[in-house]
Amino acid sequence: MKVCFLCANHAPEAWGGTEQVQVALARELRASGVEVFAIAGSDVPHAGVDVRLEQHDGVTVHRVFKLPDEWDRQGFVRPRILDLVRGLLQRERPDVLHVHSTASLGAGVTQLAQDLGIPVLMAFHDLWVTCARYFRIPHGGVTCPTGSDRTPCVTCVNDALQTDRADVAARLAERDRLLRHEVQSASICTAPSATAARLVRDCLPYEGPIEVIPHGLLRPVAAGTRTMPSGPGEVLRVGTFGGLVAEKGVHELIDAVRGLPCELHLAGRLYDKALLDHLQRSEAGGLRWHWHGEYTPRDPHPATRLHLAVFPSLCQETYGLVVDEALAHGLPTVLSDRGAFAERATAPGIVVTPVDRLADVLRELVTCPARLQALRAAIPASLPTIATAAARHLELYRRLCRS
Repeated sequence: MKVCFLCANHAPEAWGGTEQVQVALARELRASGVEVFAIAGSDVPHAGVDVRLEQHDGVTVHRVFKLPDEWDRQGFVRPRILDLVRGLLQRERPDVLHVHSTASLGAGVTQLAQDLGIPVLMAFHDLWVTCARYFRIPHGGVTCPTGSDRTPCVTCVNDALQTDRADVAARLAERDRLLRHEVQSASICTAPSATAARLVRDCLPYEGPIEVIPHGLLRPVAAGTRTMPSGPGEVLRVGTFGGLVAEKGVHELIDAVRGLPCELHLAGRLYDKALLDHLQRSEAGGLRWHWHGEYTPRDPHPATRLHLAVFPSLCQETYGLVVDEALAHGLPTVLSDRGAFAERATAPGIVVTPVDRLADVLRELVTCPARLQALRAAIPASLPTIATAAARHLELYRRLCRS
């Protein structure tokens, strides 16, 4: 069987959660005898080459570059891009097209695949199909709609564009029309959490079935790398890792640990100088902190430095790979109640809290070793993995090939 992953981006150019899942899923599928190749967009502007051939972790990646007039501000249908994708699909002839995201390639891909007789599985890794700003974090003083009303979305999007509101409303309506058709043209739809599935159903809206397939742990964790509780006299190390951006609640975490008897440890890329400034101001107020920089799968995992992991995201999370990584290292974990994180409220080893109660929750855990140890002891020795997700996807691919 031959499967094409259609991606907004792909490693090594990008290494976010979606890209990590793509790489891990392809690795598991290839181990089962599936040939996987990818057609991916790029955030790098066109520099004279339409498609560049790359290799990553045993997968051939056809990297498609956009011209200056092929970005979202200019519209969502990109005929030249569609012609390039059509040519690649005609040449490679996959049995299934697995759409991870069309965000950078534009609308029309699933209809194109249908015309070529290639069945489509579409996955909702993020909320791009329901939100022109991707993350459902409202701007302009509005509240994200729980349904398909786009009135607040006009204000939110125009907070960045500062243009004619009627034009923004018309463009959002056209975007909705195109993306609804895109999703409805897929044979099977999946999402990594019930929250992601619900938001697509309610906010696109979409009436078809969406199967929930959790990603699971992407890489095995050796038993010898599980963390140990803090020893007598040892300073408790509290921290977070992954994308260090304001939307992930890092400012709130800094404020919550200030004044507590612990150290704050951060690992990942610091995207925003305001975060570094906040850390330095808090240091003057007594905060002890360490930033360990970016890390790769080849580096020791940042969870091994911690006694407690905290992910106080402000986003409507659709899964949370970092949560699985923390738990797999035996690390008690505190989450915000945003998006799919709320689904983990009953999971052992996890505390879910509204962000405005974060300081109280951390104070209780940091000053009560018995409570922290009870959370640690409740974490299972093994967790679901990407292998389970890959096996289910393979079943769905085979169903599509038989239909």
